Amino acid sequence: MWGGGSTTGPTKGGYDCSGLMLYAFYQGARITLPRTSQQMRHSGTRVPRSQIRPGDLIVINNDGNWGHVGLYIGDNTMVHAPRPGKTVETTSTAGYWERYDWDARRVL
Repeated sequence: MWGGGSTTGPTKGGYDCSGLMLYAFYQGARITLPRTSQQMRHSGTRVPRSQIRPGDLIVINNDGNWGHVGLYIGDNTMVHAPRPGKTVETTSTAGYWERYDWDARRVL
């Protein structure tokens, strides 16, 4: 659900991808991220995909507008809110997601 999620939890009945990151970083580290994946792309420090580590944001250009973001948790896996109607999930960063451009960001 686009626009779902804040620093205190789900809104509008759930989380969108950036709302989930906003919540996770605030609750886990008291870091307030910008609201959208496009804005998150400029947070923290850029790291090469080969140096990504757990806790890094993965901003993905899957729609021509850097429209998706997830949290890397190690072992080629990320946590994300995939799309409206789906629940938060863990998924592999290999296969489907690796075909897109990524901008990995270290904010912790």
